Amino acid sequence: MNRVTGISAAGPTPRPKPAAAATAPGFSVAGSPPETVQETQPAQNIELSAMLALQEATSDTVQDKAASRHGQALLQALAELQKALLSPGQDPEAATARLGQLAASMPQAAAPALAALLESVRLRAKIECLRRGVEVN
Repeated sequence: MNRVTGISAAGPTPRPKPAAAATAPGFSVAGSPPETVQETQPAQNIELSAMLALQEATSDTVQDKAASRHGQALLQALAELQKALLSPGQDPEAATARLGQLAASMPQAAAPALAALLESVRLRAKIECLRRGVEVN
């Protein structure tokens, strides 16, 4: 039995070393291949065309994200116009002007489904602008 005589600074606790696993002669696990060490091959040079293809694929994603953000801003402007029309004292002309600017500068989306959705939102915004005398190109 060890006796505690006081408090001292903590030091690293020695850990017992595990004994080497010895296998019995003739013992093997079915289906496991024998352990072999394989040398790794150096990294292959990446071709410029592969890098350009990857960049093009990610640019579509960036393009879709930008178009989606613009579509969200367009929906927000439609909501602001609705609020301005329903609230007395609000200026619907300023909201209509902002809506017209956003509808005129709509970026193209790369994904066909997103492009169709954004075009329908843009059409709705153009209709609201035309109803209030603001032409959108």
